[in-house]
Formats: sequence, structure tokens, C-alpha cells
Amino acid sequence: MTGGRRSAALALAGVLSMLSALAGCSQQTASPNAAAPSVSSSDSSASAARSAAGIPDCSRWSPGAGATAGAAAGRTVVGEKLPEIVLDCLGGDRPVSVRAAVSGNPRVINLWASWCRPCRAEALILGQVSDEMSGTVGFLGIDYGERSGADGISFARAAGWRYPQLEDPDARTRAGWGVTGLPVTLLVAGDGTVVKRLDGAWASADQLRAAIRTDLERS
Repeated sequence: MTGGRRSAALALAGVLSMLSALAGCSQQTASPNAAAPSVSSSDSSASAARSAAGIPDCSRWSPGAGATAGAAAGRTVVGEKLPEIVLDCLGGDRPVSVRAAVSGNPRVINLWASWCRPCRAEALILGQVSDEMSGTVGFLGIDYGERSGADGISFARAAGWRYPQLEDPDARTRAGWGVTGLPVTLLVAGDGTVVKRLDGAWASADQLRAAIRTDLERS
């Protein structure tokens, strides 16, 4: 493990130890609604928090003035187009069309939460592979069912994620995308077609690399 990865692992371990009292990751066994400090909804503070964490801004995906976060339409089915949904950038300052985010670029979409134990287990895997695939396959995270944007940003920073992150605090994707537990990963082709879905954590970086090569790069 490189020095950078070792530092990221140690930082993530610190975050995980603080969260260790929380168990499970399904909607039935873990509550994301515990009181926690909130991130300001102002553009400047949310943008500054993401920048400090190394998380890219979502501005190029903004659906425009007047857009509001909305529920997904349809269900996430392999072989079909990803249902549209508008979610806020992590921190709550900017609405983003998920379809616009994946348009024209193969992308790995990972739904996660800081209170989800399997999400913690795969966090460094996602960071490692996303760094390796930079410029060829994009990654997009969705912080799911978490009331505190501050917790989400802290977790993404500790995991070493350097790709854009959205938030779904009200679990709008639950019904529309069929999300019943975390983590969930969707591999989406450049035309918006879902080519693979994994419910559960990646076991290794090699498993994720193989799925990208087989299901995404050849789609």
C-alpha cells in the first residue's frame, strides 16, 4: 500500500471507529436519521466543504434554474435506460440530473452511506479503482438516506474519493430504483443503459476491475 493509500486507510479507520456503534445497512436495521451537525445550504459553504475534501464540484451537471430534486421514474433494470432523477450535489447546494451526469460517458454509480458497514468495507476499493480509471470510466457516488451532509463529506474525504458525489437524504431512489439495502453499484453505459447491477459490496479491486472491463468497457 502506498503512503497516500495508507494515510487514507488510517483516516477512514478513524471515521469508522466513530461510527462503529451503528449496525447494518438496510432500511430496516439502521437509521440514518440520528441528529448530526448539518452542512449549510449556501453555495459557498457547501462548495468549500467539498473542495476541502477533494470532491469535484457538480456545476457542469446542473439542470438549470428552477430545477428541484425529484423522485425517480421507473425501475433500475439491467438492459434498460437508467430512470431519471434529480438529486442535490453532496452538501445540498445544487440540483443535478443523474441522466445528464452519465450522458456520453460510461460510469460507475455507487449508492452508499457512512452508517453502512459494507459500504465502509468497499470504500478504499472504490477509491483505488476510480483513480486507476480516471479519464476512461467515470465514477459517481450517491450518499443515500443520510441526514447530515457533513457526515457524508467527511466519509468521502476519509475514503479518498476524488469523484463527484450527490445526496439522497430522503431515499427518493428507494422506490424508483428498487434500493432496499446498501451498498448498490450500477454500471451505466454512455447512452444511459444499465449494463450491470451489484447489490452488496465489492469483494476486491480485481472484482470491480473485471466487471468494468467485461460489462462496461465492452458495452
